[in-house]
Amino acid sequence: MQEKREWVSTQLQKIIEDWIRQCCINDGMDQETIDNSGGKIFEFGSYRLGVHTPGTDIDALCVAPKHINRSHFFSILPEKLRSCSDVSKLVTVEDAYVPCIKLIFSGVDVDLLFANIDTRSVSRDMESLDEDYILRGCDFNSIKSLNGRRATDAILKVVPNLRNFQLTLRCIKLWAKNRGVYSNVMGFCGGVAWAILVAYICQQNPNLEVCQLLETFFKYYRLRTWRFDNPIVLGEILNDRNSVSFRIDDPDGRLFYREDRRYLFPIITPAFPSMNSTFNVNQTTRNNMITEFEKAMEITHHIMQKGVDSQITWKRLFKKFPFFKAYQYFIEVQILSATEDIHQKWKGRVESLIMQLL
Repeated sequence: MQEKREWVSTQLQKIIEDWIRQCCINDGMDQETIDNSGGKIFEFGSYRLGVHTPGTDIDALCVAPKHINRSHFFSILPEKLRSCSDVSKLVTVEDAYVPCIKLIFSGVDVDLLFANIDTRSVSRDMESLDEDYILRGCDFNSIKSLNGRRATDAILKVVPNLRNFQLTLRCIKLWAKNRGVYSNVMGFCGGVAWAILVAYICQQNPNLEVCQLLETFFKYYRLRTWRFDNPIVLGEILNDRNSVSFRIDDPDGRLFYREDRRYLFPIITPAFPSMNSTFNVNQTTRNNMITEFEKAMEITHHIMQKGVDSQITWKRLFKKFPFFKAYQYFIEVQILSATEDIHQKWKGRVESLIMQLL
């Protein structure tokens, strides 16, 4: 499966370069611009962190030069991708908080984001988006898209032991999914938030082994005072607009983190501009996560205290939450559409509005 993912990334890179070249030709660019515009695919999220599983999708960011815009991305690229026999179930999600193209490429789910940066050429050899000047001239959506890769790389920089971080994060992701507290859309922590929480514990406890990190993780976050003015940060909060020499717009007030009483579970991304990755968390989902922290704290403490004599094994930590036994009443949302293409768009739209329903 790893080889398949690498192959998919390689194919996407080729398609992106061909698409940008085609856009330049269509727009009547000079030959030098056509030949040198380039374009680059950057992975982020679980795949970049090295904690992906066989069913995990690829979060990919397409970085293009300034003369390739979002209109090119959502009008020309989808048709080019659809012409590829390995691509299926492609849908454009332009009204998402971070607009993207969703597709399945040779059996692998891909979320493809877009950012154009203030340069005439994006080389395939470009390795990093870490420097803040990369944001110069970027629009609001490009900055949000770039933040995925920039935050992922910032997380990797602060963990003292990469292997321990990856193993611990794998455990936490499995635990959170099995216990029903893994979903940004539904008001819990999403992938980046769980990664930051694990990175913080690893950062503060560089000499602990994985089993010790797990025990510390659940104890610390259960006993922590979760308040709007007590955020989890991996370093300083990077939200000083004056730290860069160019203007950055923040039309919805979420691009730059600021203390807000509505933030009940603040976990701040580590790259400029620092954002709150858990703005969807509400009082109910916050309490659910704290309850699960407490249960896991008791299990891990018992295992670590009793050792080989423990009657409880690590398997107990990952026991699935009995969803249909735990509640008496349920709401089922049925999503009906006339065609597959419309259905994918409608499904994404309804999912994005679930928090308003809650």
